This record gives sequence, C-alpha cells and structure tokens, in this order.
Amino acid sequence: MRRSSKNRRLKALLSLLLSKRAIAIPVTFMILFASLTMIISVTYYLTIAQIKTRSSELKGSAAKQEMLSLKDSIDLVVWSPGSSEVLYFDDCGGKFRVEPHEKILVINLTDNSFHDVVFNSSIGKAVYELPPSNLLTTETFLKGDRRVIVNQSSSTMTQLYISQGSESKEIVLCYRPMTSSSTAGTSNGKPVNSLRIYIVNLNSSQSIVAQGNFNLRITCVNVTSTLRSYNFSYQIESLMVKVNFDGVNGKVSLPVSSNAEGAIVKVEIVTCNVKLQKVGA
Repeated sequence: MRRSSKNRRLKALLSLLLSKRAIAIPVTFMILFASLTMIISVTYYLTIAQIKTRSSELKGSAAKQEMLSLKDSIDLVVWSPGSSEVLYFDDCGGKFRVEPHEKILVINLTDNSFHDVVFNSSIGKAVYELPPSNLLTTETFLKGDRRVIVNQSSSTMTQLYISQGSESKEIVLCYRPMTSSSTAGTSNGKPVNSLRIYIVNLNSSQSIVAQGNFNLRITCVNVTSTLRSYNFSYQIESLMVKVNFDGVNGKVSLPVSSNAEGAIVKVEIVTCNVKLQKVGA
C-alpha cells in the first residue's frame, strides 16, 4: 500500500514536470518568433529609410547637375543675338519653374553730390524645387557668391545657389550685374570716362511650371544698349554703383579720371535678353 502510494506520487510529479516542459517549448518558440519578427521589421524599415535617403541624395545631385547644365547652355548663347540651344531636362523628382517677373533689380549711380537711377526692372530667375528633404544645405552657392554686383575682373555674373523655399529647398539660377570702367581721351579739356554695366535679363521668358522630362529652349533674343552722359564741373575721383537686387544691397566703386575742369562720364547699360521656353510635348 505504501509503495503504491509512493508510486502514484512519483507519477504525478513526473507528469507535472513533463506538462511544464511541454508548455515551455512552444512559449520559447513564440518568444523567439516575436523577437525575430521585430528584428526583421526594424531591419526592413531601416533599409527602406536608407533607400529613401539614398534616392533623395541621387535626385538632389541630379537636380544640381541639370541646373548647372542650364547655366552652361545660357553661357553658350549669352551676348550672341539669335543664338539658341535646346536642353533636355531629366526628371529629378521635383518641379522646374521659370519666374520672369521675379528678382527686381534697381541700379543707382551716385557720388556725394548727385544720384541717378539707371535701371529698375525685374530680370527673372529659374528655379528647381526639390522634393521635401533635409539633405541639401541651404545658402550654398554652386556658382558665384552672395555679392549682388561685381567688377568685371573679379567674378562671374551667375548666381546659382540652394535656398529654402516656401515648401522645400530650391536650386535658384539668376544673374547679377557686372561693371567695368575705362578712359576714352578728352573732350573740351575734360577727361572722358566710359562706365559699363552689364545685365543678363530673363524677363522675356515664358512663365513655366514643369515636372518630369521636358525640353527647354534657351535663346539670346537681343542685346540692347542705353547710354547716359554726365558732365561734371568739379574734380571727381570715383562713382559708386549701388544695387538693390531682390532686397539685398551691394555696391561697387568705379574710378573716374578728372582734372580741375571736371570730367565727362558716359554710362552704358548693356542688357542681354535671354528667353527660356518649354518646347515639345
């Protein structure tokens, strides 16, 4: 009787141990499965994020290259009336815009005794609006720099830069004025000075909003010249060309040759009118 009772207790205990092991095995597998699923999910989302980041980087780089190609195409036709180039613009995932009535340029010629506004008009800009991303740094100049007017010997007229737009970062292409000065003999005993201000104007372009692939024609419509003459009756050493370009101020001082009789200064505004237009389907 005692042996039988002990046997029953041993069998019960063994049964209990076996039942706990039986439960523990599937529970262990469930924990392993849940952990593996979590690892796979995290790896998947990290991989997708990396792919999206890489895709945004590639699209940003492609957009920069397309805008550099646009700048190069304009360089090929500028100052050559009638010349034309067609640029095939690849899809970079964003939106291309031409805004001919943006970028107001005001040029004022001045010294201590007088001032004269010699130019006041929009000159336009081309913009590539990038898909939403934080990858490209704003206020980065790809061509040119922050100065809104330059001397002929010092820099390019091009301003190609990345800025923060209303919705996303943008690559902006526009052109700042450039100046030059020289002497040109005498007239009535006064030295004659020739000052030139060069402007590349995009405001004869179409207003364009384009996405995907498209063709863009770049044409140099004409080059115009406006001449103003100033007769100074006092000695003058320099004239200041002050610029307000889309709200940003800048200036360049140009030397003037004069004598006790004064000086004659001829100021020529030379404007190259460039037209951008979408062509084809």
